[in-house]
Amino acid sequence: MQLGSELAPFIASPVMIIIGTRNAANFPAIGRGLGARALDSESVEVMLSAWQWPETVANLRDNHRMAATFARPSDYVTYQIKGRAELVGAEAEDLERSQRYCANILTVLEGLGLERKIVQPWLCKRHIVVARMKVEEVYVQTPGPKAGTAVGTAK
Repeated sequence: MQLGSELAPFIASPVMIIIGTRNAANFPAIGRGLGARALDSESVEVMLSAWQWPETVANLRDNHRMAATFARPSDYVTYQIKGRAELVGAEAEDLERSQRYCANILTVLEGLGLERKIVQPWLCKRHIVVARMKVEEVYVQTPGPKAGTAVGTAK
């Protein structure tokens, strides 16, 4: 599955990032991403705090299944990407990208009326890891008639 040229800049922009995983008993866990980027047309990296989201990280280590949802808070344009992910250690470039993301999303959310004290707990930068996902499925999740439609198909 390929991302398409419009999706790479979207996921790297200040969008809300939710990571969904499951354990061996299919019990779900979520985590918040702290920045993302497309490596190429078939791979995405998402940074997250292993300290804040230990169940999410444990699930990724166990079964590698991941769904990442990217939602622009100003208009709720949303995409979900599913695939298999490997966890890798964050390098200096990843930490810098995560710092920029946190500053940018904080600015966006404050501009929409959310107080800094509400947003800051979502942006925990302790023990950052990178989930490197091979894209298998991409869906439009923007509320409306196309929600749940696979990218590249009509509904």
